[in-house]
Amino acid sequence: MHKRVLEAGYRFRPPRPSRAWQWLLAPLRRHLVHGMYRVDTIDIRGEQHIREALDGGGSIMFTMNHPAHGDPFVIIEAMCRLGVSCCYLAAWQVFTGWFGLKGFAFQRLGAFSVDREGTDLRSFRAAVDVLVEGAHSLVIFPEGEVYHLNDRLTPLRDGAATIALAAQRRRSKSGAGPVRIVPCALKYFYLEDPTPILEPIMTRIERHLYWRPRFDAPLRDRVYRVAEGLLALKELQYTGELGRGPLHTRIAALTEHILTVMEQRRLGTGGKGTIPERVKTLRHDILAVLEEVPRDAAQPGDERDLDDLHLVTQLFSYPGDYLVSEPSIERIAETIDKLEEDALGAVDAGARMPRRAVVSFAAPLDLPEPTDRRAGRSAAAPVTAQIEQALQEKLDSITASAAV
Repeated sequence: MHKRVLEAGYRFRPPRPSRAWQWLLAPLRRHLVHGMYRVDTIDIRGEQHIREALDGGGSIMFTMNHPAHGDPFVIIEAMCRLGVSCCYLAAWQVFTGWFGLKGFAFQRLGAFSVDREGTDLRSFRAAVDVLVEGAHSLVIFPEGEVYHLNDRLTPLRDGAATIALAAQRRRSKSGAGPVRIVPCALKYFYLEDPTPILEPIMTRIERHLYWRPRFDAPLRDRVYRVAEGLLALKELQYTGELGRGPLHTRIAALTEHILTVMEQRRLGTGGKGTIPERVKTLRHDILAVLEEVPRDAAQPGDERDLDDLHLVTQLFSYPGDYLVSEPSIERIAETIDKLEEDALGAVDAGARMPRRAVVSFAAPLDLPEPTDRRAGRSAAAPVTAQIEQALQEKLDSITASAAV
């Protein structure tokens, strides 16, 4: 998560999918997939589940995990190969740049914008309309952020389930077919060993931190050592003492400390929900204050709180046992990607070597019978839990098949 740029403003970008433009933009799409994000092959599995979901005239929402920055382009390429026309919900920041051409191109590929910081009713209604009309399927990344976790799913936000349930209510009134959710797991494998490229990057990170590089140590140990050192600095900064216990315990303790102090100060109560949900609540509170005052009148404490929440999100993206439990080259590379972005300030660490992407569709999930719209989150929570379980099982099955 990057700190929001308040001056940039937000303008809703509706989807404008066009077959002609998709054909014209195919070279750009393939350049992004193969050139920028180094995905040489895309292995598509479970295509029969898409056909199953379409039986009966229903509409489909695809829910994806989000391990890397290039995921949307890989998914667009996969859907084009399958002949499935989709609209894609995307953070509004990705539509800025290239003198407006970026937004124009993404809209013609079917993407539309959402302001994840607030209640974006226009985006919500557009997403529901896509499913109600049924001419296109809808693709959503309900994790909400890129956490660089190829093997693990982070807690999903309930927006995807809420959209699906709202569309289901409207379709049931008109006698149309049901809305069905198809979870889809995305996972990357390196086709060549990226260690020769990763080691110099790790050296840059160590030297940036004024550490003597440990050329004699395994790459995993160097990564773990840097992570412990960075965590220790933050522990001293925020609590005045070093934490105890394994890395994942210390990360959780520091995260909880920062959030609890801020929640008590700003909200007067303890937070509820997952770490991303608590961060979103606090960010919403801070941004509401900042947007009501001129930039030069903003309180330093508000900007400092945004920095602290940015740190919490960074901490959350580093499971302390990720490299200990299974030190695969993909996990090592992902962790170095994050360190390059967080410690060196890289916007997108990018891919190191050619990779294979596995796109695996799970069996469609049926939504419960339409309920009163006031049910809100209570109705969305069990659907979100189903999506989480199906996605993690798919990720695990991809990993298991690769090990055979």
